[in-house]
Amino acid sequence: MKFEIALSLLLVVLVGITIIQGCNGKAVQFIFGDSLSDNGNNNRLSMTLAKANLPYYGIDFGNGLPNGRFTNGRTVADIIGDSTGLPRPPPFLDPSINEDVILENGVNYASGGGGILNETGTYFIQRLSLWKQIELFHGTTELITKKLGKEASDKFFQEARYVVALGSNDFINNYLMPVYRDSWTYNDQTFVEYLMETLEKQLLVLHRLGARKLMVFGLGPMGCIPLQRVLSTTGKCQDRSNKLALSFNKAATNLLISLEPKLTNASFKFGDAYDVVDDVIRNPYKYGESITLK
Repeated sequence: MKFEIALSLLLVVLVGITIIQGCNGKAVQFIFGDSLSDNGNNNRLSMTLAKANLPYYGIDFGNGLPNGRFTNGRTVADIIGDSTGLPRPPPFLDPSINEDVILENGVNYASGGGGILNETGTYFIQRLSLWKQIELFHGTTELITKKLGKEASDKFFQEARYVVALGSNDFINNYLMPVYRDSWTYNDQTFVEYLMETLEKQLLVLHRLGARKLMVFGLGPMGCIPLQRVLSTTGKCQDRSNKLALSFNKAATNLLISLEPKLTNASFKFGDAYDVVDDVIRNPYKYGESITLK
């Protein structure tokens, strides 16, 4: 499924490029996400069951060996940076990271298996939820403030770019699995509402910590990923999962529209690539492939 993974990542990013590009002068990225953006954090979590260390990871990147990315090549975060001229931020758990590296490149806090909710992905044992990633970012702001002083550090963080790309694990590795309490506590509508209530609190904290230019990525047709298709009786895309992704995207769009005017100097945007990725799955020949994935 190399084509599905790599092309889906690329198309998700392309939809959002025009929204976040156009930065003038020095700017860095701070990435909050899951396996689509993780570039090495999980490989440094000693007890996690979600590590990108198998032979097929990284085969089209660098020396072709596993490098902590849950993909054959670049992640969403890599492609964003490369397409906008922003540096690729190192993983937060990279032992070489320090204040100078942060000021030059930003930080990637993404973690495979992580979700908006703390309870998501617990069977991986270790993973960084969005709340945990925000906590780590808070520590980063304090570190930089000690080095630069409050005025300069405020300027640095307010001029940075922020990407929040999570949500699929909250469904696939939480709500849609009967072993999780959320699966019987909520229905489809109330679970999406629960996610939005949580995400709103998280975005408000990020804004308070300095995030002004921020993009939230929506979900693709997650009912068509291999894990979902193999669980179906036909091997085809699962309609319910795809409808949940669309519901999430609509709710997240409305959340950002309502939040932006309430927050000082906020530019909160939504990146929606559902239709584009869905078209790749249904019409692969248009993109140079002959194998359908639907």
